[in-house]
Amino acid sequence: MAQYDEVYEKVSEMLCDAKDLEPDALTPDSPLHQLKLDSLDYVELMVLAKKEFGVSVEAELFVNNPQISLRELCQYLSDNSK
Repeated sequence: MAQYDEVYEKVSEMLCDAKDLEPDALTPDSPLHQLKLDSLDYVELMVLAKKEFGVSVEAELFVNNPQISLRELCQYLSDNSK
């Protein structure tokens, strides 16, 4: 099981790279929709989750939870990692 801090660090790094953000621009309570992610960004998140943490994330997670925060996503990945 991946630790929350490890998950948060990797997901934050991916988002900062994708959106050309500084790491301090993100907080755990940042809603993903405020980052103006496009469909490719969400696909990258799903690939990262599978590759790094062994978690299959379906697009429905984001569709059904449009207000999901970075903390909630990272907690989900941490709780479901192998």
